[in-house]
Amino acid sequence: MPRRAPRSFLASLLVLVAFAVPARAQLDPLPYDQGSTGLGLALRRLPTTARVLYVTAHPDDEHNGVLVRLSRGLGVRTALLTVTRGDGGQNAIGPELFEALGVLRTEELAAIHRYDAVEQYFGRAYEFGFSFSVEETFQKWGYEDTLGDVVRVVRAFRPDVILTLPLEAPGGGQHHQAVGRLAKDAFRAAADPGRFPEQVRGGLRPWQPRKVYQGGTGGFPEKIEGAPVRVPTGVFDPLLGMTWQELGSISRALHRCQGAGQLKADPGPAEGVYTLLDREPPATVSGPEGDLLDGIDTSVRRWLGFAPGHEKALPSLAPDLGSLEASLAAAVAAFDASAPAKVIPALDQSLEQVRRTRSRVASSGFAADAKAELADRLTDKEAQLEAALALAQRFAFEVTVDDGEVVPGQTFTVTARVWNQGTSAAAVESLALSAPPGWTVERKGGEERQVLAPGASLDARYAVTVGANARLSQPYWKRNPARDRYDLEVPGDETLPWSPPEVAATLRYAASSVATTIRRPAVFRYPGPFVGGEKQHLVQVVPALSVRVSPDIAVVPVASPRPQKEFRVLVANNRRDAGTATARLVAPAGWAVTPREATLRFRYEGEEIAARFFVTPPAALAEGEAALQAVVTLEGREFRDGVQAVAYDHIQRRHLVRPAAARVLALGVRTAPAIRIGYVMGPGDAVADAIRQLGAPVALLTADDLAYANLSEYSTIVIGIRAYETRSDLRSYHPRLMAYVEAGGNL
Repeated sequence: MPRRAPRSFLASLLVLVAFAVPARAQLDPLPYDQGSTGLGLALRRLPTTARVLYVTAHPDDEHNGVLVRLSRGLGVRTALLTVTRGDGGQNAIGPELFEALGVLRTEELAAIHRYDAVEQYFGRAYEFGFSFSVEETFQKWGYEDTLGDVVRVVRAFRPDVILTLPLEAPGGGQHHQAVGRLAKDAFRAAADPGRFPEQVRGGLRPWQPRKVYQGGTGGFPEKIEGAPVRVPTGVFDPLLGMTWQELGSISRALHRCQGAGQLKADPGPAEGVYTLLDREPPATVSGPEGDLLDGIDTSVRRWLGFAPGHEKALPSLAPDLGSLEASLAAAVAAFDASAPAKVIPALDQSLEQVRRTRSRVASSGFAADAKAELADRLTDKEAQLEAALALAQRFAFEVTVDDGEVVPGQTFTVTARVWNQGTSAAAVESLALSAPPGWTVERKGGEERQVLAPGASLDARYAVTVGANARLSQPYWKRNPARDRYDLEVPGDETLPWSPPEVAATLRYAASSVATTIRRPAVFRYPGPFVGGEKQHLVQVVPALSVRVSPDIAVVPVASPRPQKEFRVLVANNRRDAGTATARLVAPAGWAVTPREATLRFRYEGEEIAARFFVTPPAALAEGEAALQAVVTLEGREFRDGVQAVAYDHIQRRHLVRPAAARVLALGVRTAPAIRIGYVMGPGDAVADAIRQLGAPVALLTADDLAYANLSEYSTIVIGIRAYETRSDLRSYHPRLMAYVEAGGNL
């Protein structure tokens, strides 16, 4: 069957660990995360313990140059919390709207974070479209529920600084202002154990950030009262080979469905501007700040403040952290792009110190909260050190599959490959493959333990069988039809972009005396012939048969006569086997469907066959809505759902599972006998088909029609969605349309 590739790894061993999962779109690493460049950027993270959380309403509200500066430039652990998934926007590149658009925009953010190395989290608010007031926004989202979403991420990520959107701004679209207020309120609420106590009972601990700032939406300047903090983003970065603003503009261009600009920013001065909203403790000095992190200790030694009484409970903590700080600085100082192995001794020493200190903390007499806080910080630093060591040791690890779309019960092959590209031998201690409960994993060949000399490699192969009741690959969030908020089908994945990947491998190896762990999801690799280069996506679980109905919305006039309506049930075979299925279209009582059923004979994987049905409404038909449900039976199993793929060249392929059903609207609609509609099609535009459903003839107007046709033949001309933005011929011949209107035409 068609093959696919991966998501983001690191499932949650603990609640806090789940919040460390970076989002990924296309999964192969960019040059910024490879070789000496990747090592240099990874080393920037080691000396600092700072964390910054950016809270926005929609994808594309963030300042991308600021994100690059913080994460890539300064090595600050940086996260973006997007309260909605942008479901209510328009789509400049395709037909996806509503929940499908939210999937597309989720993946566009994942693609962006390949460039800025920022972690991504989401709230559960549904973007219902344009908002006319903050009060309306909170009425639809629920103020308390949405505040709880923000507090949850603040308590889990534990930022020193929060950035957000302006509290007040001209114009509409009040989601931005609402989220600014939520971030400001969450700054205090996250520290109060009495607020959202269910989160505390679930394992999250209260947290008080130090500062919260507001700034312009999407990086655009905003007039905000107060002393501004200017964040320079036009600084040239020798490792990136460009300014932070330039790389930010390259990443921002991946908001393609929102028509983001595709031109890279010019070198030169650029900045983000923020104004302080609140701080803790309150400011004791006046005057403007020079940086967002002013007044915040970002060193490793600051962790002593998380362990009051450490002098007696664990006297070694202060010297341990002092030694760790020194060895981290030594690793940074040893960096040589032409000889990356020079940093290995200092990295090894730092990793040993982190693990030793964590063990001492675990067995100390510290209170539970202090132990948890220190364990979180030390585990975070351990992950950074392991990532840097893998780059310094030139240890490569890939996990691939032979089929990217698998069905329940299917067996497929996973291959894990390890390459030692370094200058010293490395011992592979373990190589393990994990899969969900109900799946089976069997090793079929290759070595799992051996010593790899420089230049040597190791392969291990596994046969993985998908569980018979495996959950189909789809969002873990589902829109609540009664409110503008998502419900969770997998509550444990709350705030993550997606559920963790179904299949992943963990490698443990030692290139010196210190063992290091690397985790990778299993991916499917395939060529992108029309976009160039390789495409990847995670293993996707799909139904054996994917079913859809066309059209999915139909209009039936209430007035007689009512002709038969044709519907097609389209069934795709996702199995590797041939087979025979039967398709039915189930209608409400009183509706006639012919034929009663249709036989579908599948010969190969990926084949799609259509069955035609004709539906006659009942003689007595009132205005309202009816549903037609497709049911396909194969080997005694019924299939009632289809898979909508959201796939573009700049994102990883994702799926939405939808009921294989059609809505039939019985309307009291009439069309004039002489009506004739001319339609100018826009991108992702289904309006012309909707007009045809009403019984009106529609002609799609070409560039030649706009230039030369007799437009007076049309009783009405309709301009499609974003047509003026995407069709130069429409802009060129706009004067002819205006002449049509002046002559009495209806536009």
